[in-house]
Amino acid sequence: MTKWVRRHPYLALAFGYVIVFVCVTAAGLVIGGRDLVDALLSAFMNTLIYWLVTLVHLRNRRKTKQRLDENGQFRAFIRYPDSRPGSLSGIWNQGIATPDAGSIRFQPAVYDSLEPSGRAAEFKVQEVLPDRRKVSGKDRKYLPTSGYCAVTMLTDGGKVELAASPESLDRLAKVLVSGPAQRGF
Repeated sequence: MTKWVRRHPYLALAFGYVIVFVCVTAAGLVIGGRDLVDALLSAFMNTLIYWLVTLVHLRNRRKTKQRLDENGQFRAFIRYPDSRPGSLSGIWNQGIATPDAGSIRFQPAVYDSLEPSGRAAEFKVQEVLPDRRKVSGKDRKYLPTSGYCAVTMLTDGGKVELAASPESLDRLAKVLVSGPAQRGF
């Protein structure tokens, strides 16, 4: 089913809308004790408001992505696997990654608009381990959506894991390779 949704996103969205509309209408008829016209009007208004909120959210995410792309940045999540348990060893920290030749600047950020928070960290990348894995299950703690991949980097400060979209990791590989001799990816 997931493959079908990825191949037909608009058809899946329309199908989902119909299912939500029918369920809200049925709930209005059965639970609310309304007549059919009132239940249909209520379902239409509720689903319309839901989709308008969703569209505003998607538009804001698209604007943020465009702003980051213009500056050569991307949304990323990092964690430090060798740090003490309970710190940032198992929690992904959201932020903005700015790759440069042989280094990455990571600015922690909050919210979907990626407002900067805290002090930026500069990592000099010595090596990127060749395995790229999909982040899923319990390993996905604090990642907002699925579809992210992670790579492990050996930096001047130790081992760092970076998760981002596959397209962002491809861009990262191109920029990092342009610096001093890098192995991996």
